[in-house]
Amino acid sequence: MSDTRFTSTKGWYLEGGCVYSPDGEAWLEADTLAAVALIEYGAHKAQAERDAALGRWRSVEHPDYFAVGEGDDSVRVCDEPMLRVWGFSRKNAAEDPNAYWAINSEVACSVAREYFAAHPEPKPWEQAEWGEVWVLTYHGEEIVVGRQVGDLAHLFVTLDDDFSISVIHDGITAGRRIWPEVSA
Repeated sequence: MSDTRFTSTKGWYLEGGCVYSPDGEAWLEADTLAAVALIEYGAHKAQAERDAALGRWRSVEHPDYFAVGEGDDSVRVCDEPMLRVWGFSRKNAAEDPNAYWAINSEVACSVAREYFAAHPEPKPWEQAEWGEVWVLTYHGEEIVVGRQVGDLAHLFVTLDDDFSISVIHDGITAGRRIWPEVSA
């Protein structure tokens, strides 16, 4: 959190350990607005630490809402002040919330979408195990690779150890396991 910029409700911001006025001037003397910015920052930081300890992901767009992943491509969204909770799968969060307005809040649905955007579905090759051989489409070309082990467990390497690529590289657009063969 220390690397990021925090902006208070009054426009004052903290960055790199300094307090700045809304016009960007560093503030060196005691001032009520600067103090309020520091208090807000402290509250924000405490909430972020508490959320992390409880496994919560807090919405940026709707900070009164948090989400907890269920591990099976679904999420629970909570309106914290009202203590209301909704459940969404990735599929039904993508649907129109008005289609089931009676049971879901439009805001909760948008928070679920925000959560799923921040937690994209893992690609099959990201779950590759050591010893498996895959054909990956990498920058439009198919390459045959095996999953690396040890300190380099995040890498695929070509079978002749000539080339390696990260499992989460943006250049991978498709992949299929070829060994051991996938059973039907």
